[in-house]
Amino acid sequence: MRKRVVFLAAIAVALVLLWPAECLTAKCDGKLLFAWPIRPGETFEVSFLHSLNLSPVTDVIEWTGSCLVVRKSVFATFGAGIPIPADGIGTELKSVGGHYELTGIDKQMESIPVMTQEVPNHRVAFGGREACLPELAGLGKSVDISVRRVPLIARLALLSHR
Repeated sequence: MRKRVVFLAAIAVALVLLWPAECLTAKCDGKLLFAWPIRPGETFEVSFLHSLNLSPVTDVIEWTGSCLVVRKSVFATFGAGIPIPADGIGTELKSVGGHYELTGIDKQMESIPVMTQEVPNHRVAFGGREACLPELAGLGKSVDISVRRVPLIARLALLSHR
């Protein structure tokens, strides 16, 4: 009887460790850089410096449960290279509290490819966490941001390497 209980407990622990959860992830060269559990309807931010005017830009992206959707972009300044609705991107551009918001973008994506450089210095923020992609992957690397199913044991392994 005792062996059976231990066996069932071991199976339960294995299932918990191996059962995957949907996670916001970044991957580079096949290596998982982070994996943060995410639920449909939650949003995260990808921030960077605009390559022309070197001002901060933040894209707000929603996980719908089936794809990533860019909902809006927030710009510190307005000028060359900043998209506007007349370009076919978004539906409204407005000034809000000292910055500009381009809303109604609603661009669906399976993943977000990023090339790491000092400028634009991409960062991902979600749920009180922030990851600096050039620090995690190195400079000149291709990083793929997406939602994928990741087992708890893989997420725990990431914590042990930090």
